[in-house]
Amino acid sequence: MLTLELDDETAGLLAKLAARDHQDAGQLIKQALADYLAKSAESASESVLMADIIATLPPLPSFTGNPLDVQKAMRDEWD
Repeated sequence: MLTLELDDETAGLLAKLAARDHQDAGQLIKQALADYLAKSAESASESVLMADIIATLPPLPSFTGNPLDVQKAMRDEWD
């Protein structure tokens, strides 16, 4: 057996969830841990490439255009 020490706010939220779902707080914690472990196992089995992560990023206006023109414009700011 393990005893968890929760702050008042977290304990209140857990009690509200338990009452709403008509479950014991221990059952809610077990389910949350099971869901977390299942999600972790899924993400660990997936191979993520850096190119896949970069493809999901929004386009940045500072990286558009000809790189040499951007560099020249940045240098010309000081003139």
